[in-house]
Amino acid sequence: MQHKFVVRRAPITKGRPRFSKGRTYTPKSTVDAERAIAEEYDGPFFDGPVSMSCVFSKKRTVITIRSLDEELSSLRGDTTNYLKLVEDALQGVAFDDDRQVQRVVGKKK
Repeated sequence: MQHKFVVRRAPITKGRPRFSKGRTYTPKSTVDAERAIAEEYDGPFFDGPVSMSCVFSKKRTVITIRSLDEELSSLRGDTTNYLKLVEDALQGVAFDDDRQVQRVVGKKK
């Protein structure tokens, strides 16, 4: 099973949590962007492992979600969180800035 859809708005990066008056909150721009993506999705609910591909451009994001024919990983973390740790660790060692990383293929096994 596969579903491809387009979010017709400029992509933004997820904002870091903010702290104010003893509480933590998500920036409004992040909440709005997440809501816009969710509202555009008109596909099926995937049960089990999936592959997700995102192609970002200045005016839109093309997202493809595909079922994977493999076992669900026993690792608990999000694949992107594992990848972010590696990107941050290599910053200043393998490259100047992790913004140089333009394509990432991540898989949990």
